[in-house]
Amino acid sequence: MSGTALLETYRRHLSIVALVATAAYLVWRIATVDVTAPLQLVFLALELHAALSLALFVFSVWDTDSLPTAEPRHVSPLRVAVCITTYNEDEQVLLPTIASAVALEPAHETWVLDDGDRPWVKAMAEELGARYLTRSAHFHAKAGNINHAMGVIEADVLAVLDADHIPAWNFLVDTLGYFDDPTVALVQTPQDFYNLESFEHVGDYSQEALFYRVIQPGKNRWDAAFWCGTSALVRRDALRSIGGVATASVTEDLLTTIHLHGRGWRTVFHDDVLARGLAPASYKEFVVQRRRWATGAMQVLRSPQNPWRATGLTPAQRVAFTASLFGWFESLRIVGYLLLAVAVSLTGALPVDVSAVAFLLANGGLLLLTGAAQIGAGQGRHRLLPALMFDYLSIPMGLTAVHRLIDPGAHAFQVTPKGRSGDERERPRIPGILLALGGLAAAGVLLRILTIAGVLHGPTGTHVDVAAVVLVGQLAVLTVAGRRIRRSDFGDERRRARRFVRELRFTVGPHEGLLLHPSTTGAHIARQVRTGAHVLSVVTKEGPVDLRCWITPSPNGESTVEFAPGQYAARGALARTLYSEVIDTPTGVRRYAEMPDVAPSPTRRSDDPTAVPDPAPDRAVRPM
Repeated sequence: MSGTALLETYRRHLSIVALVATAAYLVWRIATVDVTAPLQLVFLALELHAALSLALFVFSVWDTDSLPTAEPRHVSPLRVAVCITTYNEDEQVLLPTIASAVALEPAHETWVLDDGDRPWVKAMAEELGARYLTRSAHFHAKAGNINHAMGVIEADVLAVLDADHIPAWNFLVDTLGYFDDPTVALVQTPQDFYNLESFEHVGDYSQEALFYRVIQPGKNRWDAAFWCGTSALVRRDALRSIGGVATASVTEDLLTTIHLHGRGWRTVFHDDVLARGLAPASYKEFVVQRRRWATGAMQVLRSPQNPWRATGLTPAQRVAFTASLFGWFESLRIVGYLLLAVAVSLTGALPVDVSAVAFLLANGGLLLLTGAAQIGAGQGRHRLLPALMFDYLSIPMGLTAVHRLIDPGAHAFQVTPKGRSGDERERPRIPGILLALGGLAAAGVLLRILTIAGVLHGPTGTHVDVAAVVLVGQLAVLTVAGRRIRRSDFGDERRRARRFVRELRFTVGPHEGLLLHPSTTGAHIARQVRTGAHVLSVVTKEGPVDLRCWITPSPNGESTVEFAPGQYAARGALARTLYSEVIDTPTGVRRYAEMPDVAPSPTRRSDDPTAVPDPAPDRAVRPM
């Protein structure tokens, strides 16, 4: 048996042991609970919830190696359209995505589906070699945008990319082969990110990695991999067979997948990163994204096509989809444990009807065992401490999900902000619910301290001490979460374009030099250069490209280069060069810098303060 197979066997056995131990523990707990004690019933309900969560997790990741394969397709008989959906993203987000999409092989069309009706997007798309499409009525947000495109674009397969997700060169090459199977409707690839300094990255830990690199591959075992909105390919005939992309949820992807499986179509998860995008850079973006996901999940649950009521699904598919929706209720358990500990601290009521020593031994041992099983099943992608912090950070969105389930109302699709979002960084505010929970935990701990000190006559007992210790732990996690929210580097994004820690050679007339920290909007030169309009010939991986620019001196002895607006073809070649190192590598690399963007030149005179004039013919190239 190979080392990998042996490790997989160990993980499965550990998971089975954890599930059996959990079942035995629950039998003991049910047998000893006092049904007349409300706190004991609440505690038992929370433990049952935790057990179900563990069982669904083990089911989801039981077999992560049932991955189908497909031969690379450098030539395909299929008509392929790469569709980039956009609404309000700025030029610096869109440009690299469109430029990379049009350069993909095999032969295909690239369409920019603009729900923002922006003339400059049309101009950029056409200069880069893409086609542009908008619509007169912007209903059903992204789902409606794609459905409208289906009526216009003649293609067998639609490859869907969000505006910020830049495809690798082999995005189509490695995925089109799956459609040789006429029953395959959808191929989803992992979502991965190149802004590794984002809010959801903690060192080399990413909150999304567990889902995309472990849970989604595990869903292949049950034919339950689902569409995640971007970095996916879908067969147009399959979408037509179900009436198009589902519009009954603001997260259209999961509900569409359920519809596809109900009609007998198959889905595939391809476990290689073939596109990278922008993770939420700030807590504000994180909240907007997760709130939309939470709302969409609850809309799926309320739909007649939810996993329990939809026709045509296998039992395994129903469980797999339920597991994906069930995660939004994790916040209820976290809040429930905190409120339970506060109640014990204030009232002294017993949460269990057994001795404290017996309970601590049984419960503590089970927590260690299930924690080890989760870490093993997570295959290095699940880390308890950062995962716990994000569980607390997600409490406001989890409670939103519960509210949406009870009172669905009407909720508009809200796009996650990407790119520049403000002129100054503002520290995000800590949500009121987290402050309230922190206050309750602190009050419970303070009461116990004052009781021990003899200042107050509060409840006593080992169970009260345990509750206080639990509250100390929860208060510590809430404090860490609050500090992360308040970090200034997770405020509004000020940069217009990402800068890369690399150098590109350029020439201007007989002179040569190096562009430092280049982006799609500008760069720096390590010495003073005469102010004015220039044309730089910049060496990209596709050859030299000419870029009109304006150069101004910087106080530190360098020169600042600002590229003229437009020039989409040349800047597209530059973008493909700059982003290739973070997009086309297996794991991504840190090749970008935290630097302020190029500021508009204060010496430039123009009616439009963002415009750079074309250099006059007699001074198109100035001496360096």
